[in-house]
Amino acid sequence: MPRRVDKERFARADREARLVLDAERDARDAKTTRLREQRLRHEAVAQPKPEAARRPQPMDKPARRVIEVD
Repeated sequence: MPRRVDKERFARADREARLVLDAERDARDAKTTRLREQRLRHEAVAQPKPEAARRPQPMDKPARRVIEVD
């Protein structure tokens, strides 16, 4: 009895895998777009952040001098 060989098996599997991967990519892209729009809306509504507190300028201290004694 000759073996039946499904010559289209790999092509069919490749086609199905590609469909699944494309669907997953589309879902990821849609989620990314939705989250980006949500973040931008939130940033537009949120009050502007106050400027970072500046550190006080260091006081000019006199330089330490080394006095050598003989």
